[in-house]
This record gives sequence, C-alpha cells and structure tokens, in this order.
Amino acid sequence: MNLHKEYARLKVVSQDHVCKGPAVTFLTSSVNLQSSIFAGHIEEEFKTRCSIVQRVPSFSLDGVKADYLLLDCVGLFKADLDQLLRDIHASTNSPGIILLNVDDPNEFDFVLHWEKVLGLMPAKCEPGVIMERLGKIFLGEYWFPRDVLHNFLRQHRRPKRWMDSSANLTQRERQILELICECRTNADIAEVLCVSEHTVKSHLYKVYKKIGCKNRLEASSWASQNL
Repeated sequence: MNLHKEYARLKVVSQDHVCKGPAVTFLTSSVNLQSSIFAGHIEEEFKTRCSIVQRVPSFSLDGVKADYLLLDCVGLFKADLDQLLRDIHASTNSPGIILLNVDDPNEFDFVLHWEKVLGLMPAKCEPGVIMERLGKIFLGEYWFPRDVLHNFLRQHRRPKRWMDSSANLTQRERQILELICECRTNADIAEVLCVSEHTVKSHLYKVYKKIGCKNRLEASSWASQNL
C-alpha cells in the first residue's frame, strides 16, 4: 500500500491526545517512515494509540497490551503465518488480528479457521479503503475479500451424504481429524500420537479418500460438521 502519497500531510498526534478508540499494535517486518506514517494515521483517524513492534523470530505478545493486532504479512510465508497465529492464540487474552498486505488472499484462506482473525486486507488496497474497513472491524464486524469467503463457504457447505462416511473411520483417523481441526501440523500430530510423520501422512491419505476430501481445509470442514 502506498502510504507516502496519501499521508504526506499527516499531522503528528500530540502526546496529550485523548485516547478514545481501541488499543492497536502494528506488527511489521520493518519499523520505518512508512510504518510510522501508517500508525500515525490510525491514531488520528480513531483517536487512539497505535504502537509499532518489529516482527522478529523471537516475537512474543508478552508485554503487548492491545485490543487489535495489525499484522503486516509482507515477506511472511504461509507456514510462518500459521505458526505465528498459533503462538498468538496460545497466549492469554490474545487480541483480535487483522492481516495487512496479503499478496494472494486465496492462498491464505486457512486463516479463517483461527478464531481471533477478524479481517484480511489484500496488498492492493488503498490506504483510505483500509481505514474504512478497519473502522468496521473496530465496531465489531469482520472483513474478508468476497472470493475468500466464497471459497470458505464452498468448502464448508457439504451435502448430507458426507454424514455416512464417519462410520468408516478408525479411532486413530478420528483423532487425526480432531487435531487437524485444531490447526495442528503433521509434526504436531505425530508428537501428540507418538508416531512418525510418515505414519500421519499415510493416515491422512486414507482419511481424505474415505470422506471425499482433497486437502486439510476440506477435511477440517468435514470434521467440524460430522465428528
């Protein structure tokens, strides 16, 4: 998002500014002029404070007090984002999460399974549009691109014939499906069940075939409805 052009004449928020809006933290890969301008505009727009925290491998929510965490996804791979969301959800009183600068939203539709993720903003969004959508989220709404929601609904709205497939699952296969619903990785599942990752993959292959799914998202959807 091209913040420099739109926020070039931004006024600096004074230290005695009265905060009325939600507490916001902007987690970004680089703390620079652009991120500072963006945070400043959030403060002015929503009458609040927006702290900036650099995203590093050792990042922790300890000491971060915020109602909303704006997560800059520039340079963040799917696996890294999944682990970061896992860590945030595991923390006490984790904030609502809004993903910014997502290059391909459809590649990140798995985030809809995370309870605290409230919105997803594509990288192509203009700053003014982002502010408008943030305002809606701060009022209690969600905001995700239409095609991402469409794909999510398509995966979750399955015919009743799927119900009969649950009877063919073994106890171990049911355990694996329950762990998938918790967004566990193959490595996590292997550790919990005390088996190898190869064994987990073998079970998953059989599960997908039995319930008619093609991937983890579909399997998670099926399990949430049938187990």
